[in-house]
Amino acid sequence: MAGPSGRTAADNHRRFRALVAASVLAIALWFLLDAIEQTQYRAERQSARLMLNQVRSALVIRGAEAILTRGETLEQLAGLNPLPLLDFGTGAQVETSCEELAQDKRGWCFNPQQQWLVYQPGQPLLLEGRQREPGAPFIWQVQVDYAAPATQGNKKKKRATGLKLMEINNHQISVSQ
Repeated sequence: MAGPSGRTAADNHRRFRALVAASVLAIALWFLLDAIEQTQYRAERQSARLMLNQVRSALVIRGAEAILTRGETLEQLAGLNPLPLLDFGTGAQVETSCEELAQDKRGWCFNPQQQWLVYQPGQPLLLEGRQREPGAPFIWQVQVDYAAPATQGNKKKKRATGLKLMEINNHQISVSQ
């Protein structure tokens, strides 16, 4: 009688060890997947920030060129597609037109009808204090930056100083569509 009950206890002990090992493995896998997800989020956020910084830098240079050449005004450059100002190299996730960018695909594009620079996030993303879900894009437009006149009492015309990237909010999107 001692034989079969000892064998049953050993079988139960092996099952318990296998269950504990599987539980530890599942918990480790869960932490690994969470770390991968967090790394992917940080990478996408950093990528979008760097792209915005590059676009803004390119707009500063393009605005300075326009001021120095005197052949064009900054007002003529309002609504400009800033993507051709950048050299992306190979493997960039940038489309020249938003019609080419699928709704479920992450990437950058330019909408020529509304003159919008659009970033479609691939996951829920917080960028510049704004939260967007996949399918809800971040949208900016190139606008002229003006300096206020130096004298407070004089109502002089504001002076154009450069180009800037302004975010288009959800209200402006729903009104224009």
